[in-house]
Amino acid sequence: MKWNWYTRPEESVHIDQRYEEAYTYWLDQLTTANVTKIIVGEGYMYGSLTLDYEQLEREPQKVGHYFVGRNFLWTIGFDDLFCEVVAAKRYETPIEAFYELLAEKMDYYFHGIDEYEERLLVAQREMSGQVPPEFMNEIFGLRSEIERWSDTVVPYRELLMAGREAFLDLELQEMKPYRLATYRVERLLTSIEHYQNDVIAMTDLAATLSNFRGNEIMKALTVFTALTTPVVAFGAIWGMNFKEMPELDWPFGYVFAWAMILGFTVVIQVWLKRKNWIGSLLQFPTQVNTKQAIRRQKDKTTNKSSV
Repeated sequence: MKWNWYTRPEESVHIDQRYEEAYTYWLDQLTTANVTKIIVGEGYMYGSLTLDYEQLEREPQKVGHYFVGRNFLWTIGFDDLFCEVVAAKRYETPIEAFYELLAEKMDYYFHGIDEYEERLLVAQREMSGQVPPEFMNEIFGLRSEIERWSDTVVPYRELLMAGREAFLDLELQEMKPYRLATYRVERLLTSIEHYQNDVIAMTDLAATLSNFRGNEIMKALTVFTALTTPVVAFGAIWGMNFKEMPELDWPFGYVFAWAMILGFTVVIQVWLKRKNWIGSLLQFPTQVNTKQAIRRQKDKTTNKSSV
């Protein structure tokens, strides 16, 4: 089957009347479309597609434009290297060439997702030790990046489904380039979904650690406040400017004051310890000592063996 492949918008071509309106609209969108767009018609499809993934959100992404019919293929903005590789394979139909182009692009994306995986593994190792203060910013950066990866690759899956809609009378699954593009898109999206779950788990863990540390700080401040309450209370009482304060004339008034302060402080400390409010937040009042539990288990095993 003879078909034509065009890669420049200025190339003058004869367009079948069936595609003329769609082709005119597509040409008008070439200079304005900067997002993914897929439009499906009977026997053709066209639109725009994000080609390059940028790590920085503010950097403009490269957008390619395509128009696929039964006997022609337009690709504007696609890398010349990929187009030359596909053209060298001399496919019989433009549909096969287009999906081979998508498959080549997916192969290129695998290198980018591998780099992301390396940085994700480094971040996961850091979580096994002491988490630095700037670690949350790194996690949020990884989460934002994997979401942009998903936004970049998902339209390729939509293009696979759009092809079946546009060319209903063709068995696209029998075309090798279509199957290859399908497998690569699904494999890449599977990896992206896995990394998304990893980043979400890291975010939850980091938030839990942050909350735990905050609770530990609040608990320490609360215990400190409770232990210093006797000093504050008695200091407030004996610091009042009453004319008649018998304690001031006692021979051992100063010693008595310290004894009262230390005594109440010890009482409060003992009470907090019995309530198990001094120690780790993860240690509950009903928690049993590990060594005692092991000893009891051994005793039970020994008694059963004796019987």
